[in-house]
Amino acid sequence: MSLDSKKTSSQTHGVSSNPQPPPDAGRRIGIWMLVLMWVLLLAGGAWQAQRWLDQRAEARQARVLIDKAGDPKLELSSDRYGQYLVQGAINNQEVLFLVDTGASGISIPEAVENRLGLSRGRPFEVITANGTITVYHTELDSIRIGPFHRGEARAHINPSMDGEVALLGMSFLRHFELLQRAGKLTISLPLADTE
Repeated sequence: MSLDSKKTSSQTHGVSSNPQPPPDAGRRIGIWMLVLMWVLLLAGGAWQAQRWLDQRAEARQARVLIDKAGDPKLELSSDRYGQYLVQGAINNQEVLFLVDTGASGISIPEAVENRLGLSRGRPFEVITANGTITVYHTELDSIRIGPFHRGEARAHINPSMDGEVALLGMSFLRHFELLQRAGKLTISLPLADTE
């Protein structure tokens, strides 16, 4: 039997000395690689989102410290945007505050107004970074963050403000000492109040 006849004989029986993958095997591998890439991409995105949520939740966790004189201090950690969020209360109902030393007053979004059952007073205009808007006076029975409490505070309801986070401005914060350093904001009683 000659070499040519062997070749012809093996080809007719479907046996090849050089096996080739089926023509669609490369396509299947490509699809699996694409699926694997998307799974890894989604898992990485979920991990990053969870890290962001954890950092934001950690930023809300204020620590109450006691100084050498026995006076309380509230220490806040900034979130990744450099903002200070703190859980507090208006009229003994929980509210999340954004501590804003650049704001003159306490600004309450409409959603918080509705949840707390606050009443709107007279309207007036305020100038914000986004322009002039109309807000409404409201009177609060009390406001609290950590160990610090103030009674009868003035605030305004801001219908243009989205979400559930109220701005805590200087009309409340001016009653305290503020120290910002290394991503921490420490709020304490002023020296005159501690003596």
